Amino acid sequence: MANLRGAVHIRVAEKVTLDHLHTIIDQIAGLSGCRACGLLGIDLRLMGDPVEAADIVKLPGVKSATFGP
Repeated sequence: MANLRGAVHIRVAEKVTLDHLHTIIDQIAGLSGCRACGLLGIDLRLMGDPVEAADIVKLPGVKSATFGP
């Protein structure tokens, strides 16, 4: 069992799908050492075109959402 801590930097293809992102995040969660515990100490930052922040903060598990340069 791995014990990854810190930031993970992954650049995805332009046409990455939601299924691809789920697989990537699942793999990263496995590296943290406990799939049931979440990401444990791993920073996950998604960057891209801004979307409506008000909708994202309503999602389960989201504390805040900001968009900027």
